Amino acid sequence: MSDTTLKKLPDFQQVTVHGRIAHMELVDYQNQQFLSVVLAHTISENTDVRVRFTNSNGLLTAFGNGNLVVGQELTVSGNIKGIRCFYMKEDELVPLKYPELQLRCTGYIFGSKPQPKVEVIEPTIEPTLEEIPF
Repeated sequence: MSDTTLKKLPDFQQVTVHGRIAHMELVDYQNQQFLSVVLAHTISENTDVRVRFTNSNGLLTAFGNGNLVVGQELTVSGNIKGIRCFYMKEDELVPLKYPELQLRCTGYIFGSKPQPKVEVIEPTIEPTLEEIPF
């Protein structure tokens, strides 16, 4: 094999992650609308990451119908486009609280939604001033 021949290697950038939706927003760019999603994913007991991706078909429709909410579980498959651990603030590199994987989404599976908050109504007992016979 010569030095100019490239060896074809498998694509190890394909990942599947499961987490909860931490943030969603509609974005308009060049006359197209898409949904930007940030997924909170736990890698290990003390390591969390954020997975950022966009979608302009099924997830956008589900979001528009109210069927996709923050806190809902989501399993996403795709190719890693980039990894970000720092950002610039006043000409200084600052570490992100959670490293970020940037993903090109190729598939997804909806999970459970968060349980609605139950309002606890405390019973009000009003004292009576009537005499009670013994």
